[in-house]
Amino acid sequence: MGLFFNKRNVKPVFVGSYGNDLTRGMYVFHLDVDNGEFLKKKYYKSLANPTAMFKRERFIYVCYKNNTGRKTDGGLWQYASMELQFGLAGKATDGGKTYMDCFVNENRSNAYAVDYYNGEVVRIPILKQKIVTVAQRIKHEGSSVDPKRQTEAHPHFIDETPDHKKIFVCDLGTDEVVIYNLDDKGALERDEENTFKVKPGSGPKKMVFAPNGKYSYVLNELSNTICVYQYQDGHFTFIQEVDTYPKDEFAKENLAGDIVISEKGDYLFVTNRGHDSIVAFEVKEDGQLEYIEYLDTDENPRAMILVNDRWLVVASQKGGTIESFELKRGESKGVLFESHFSYMVGEPVCLIEGRGI
Repeated sequence: MGLFFNKRNVKPVFVGSYGNDLTRGMYVFHLDVDNGEFLKKKYYKSLANPTAMFKRERFIYVCYKNNTGRKTDGGLWQYASMELQFGLAGKATDGGKTYMDCFVNENRSNAYAVDYYNGEVVRIPILKQKIVTVAQRIKHEGSSVDPKRQTEAHPHFIDETPDHKKIFVCDLGTDEVVIYNLDDKGALERDEENTFKVKPGSGPKKMVFAPNGKYSYVLNELSNTICVYQYQDGHFTFIQEVDTYPKDEFAKENLAGDIVISEKGDYLFVTNRGHDSIVAFEVKEDGQLEYIEYLDTDENPRAMILVNDRWLVVASQKGGTIESFELKRGESKGVLFESHFSYMVGEPVCLIEGRGI
């Protein structure tokens, strides 16, 4: 007795960081799922800035910004990921394009990515388990009312509907959620009937679905709102719009950061950059949201994930930290609580849970 430390229960968390030449890249942490503490395990340096990550089985797909202007920079890179190791398996740089988000379908036959700056959605086939070259490019056209951010199309986020029937893209520049059908090879075809617009100037950034697949939640970066929709057979019906923070209490500039929903579907959380907060909402049986509370975060909380349906991990870009917050159900004083654990990381901008141990 006393000779051995108690074995910690941990989950790997990958953090993508802009940082500088000394800190830019991918970090691997263990999150102690009993108390929310971070244990730094590995650091992988990268020449480019990682913007987003997607995990499918043993592979992690990372979108990179083009930092140099070279045609071999940027794009989508594929890594084989064991518990801590991170090995390059393939890459598609597409002439130096910068991708802001990516998605890989369930049978791993195709990867999809969005190019915010050029207004493109791309399909990248996967052959022999490796991404190859871009096989399809679709150019988004249009604009909206914001004179700085919406002069042209800016696709920001891509994913699939929970029934696996459609792929959708949130276009911040055109105020649209664009719906795509898929053919037998996974090629995209725009579904005009089910594509929908949000209010002018909203800037849709990301959409998530309730676990039951019946409701979706669109986070609007520019208007700092969440739009709630009923979803059925590819069609979206608007039912509610709420603010991402108490606007009567804070008059300065804010940009909505990220949105996640709990595995049980009972709570939804958003981050705010400017107000620098996480806001918690209760999700009602009819899918509508009811504001509960907010907690302060470090500066500019850009990304977050929910681990084990208990620990909210928040990456604050300007603050240079990752922090953990605990979701507690059945408490009288709220649902989110500070763990008081954080770790300094240079400009963390994206997060993903690694493979379990």
